[in-house]
Amino acid sequence: MSNNDPSLWQQVFSERGAILAFFGALGGAVRSAALRTSWREGLRVIFIGSVTAFGVGVLAPYLVRPWVGELPEHMSGALGTLCAASFIVGLIAVTMIERFLEGKELVEED
Repeated sequence: MSNNDPSLWQQVFSERGAILAFFGALGGAVRSAALRTSWREGLRVIFIGSVTAFGVGVLAPYLVRPWVGELPEHMSGALGTLCAASFIVGLIAVTMIERFLEGKELVEED
């Protein structure tokens, strides 16, 4: 491979992925602070928020659609939109995972 060919690892672990993971961790930190969790629970929530936001990546705006509504098509790929969506994913990741494991609906219908 030449230096001009990006490898799979470089594509997966890119700067964008690190930024999304950072904003997911911030969302987890806000959840922990708001709920006044212990430091161990806080680390767990921050880790899960970060990893979930990284894993979801550019699909985050579609994942949070039930809470934020439809986004204009040209905005869904913008870095600011991705960062805001990653923050929300980090904020709600633990709750979503726990509800999924309990067999409950992720989004309650009215």
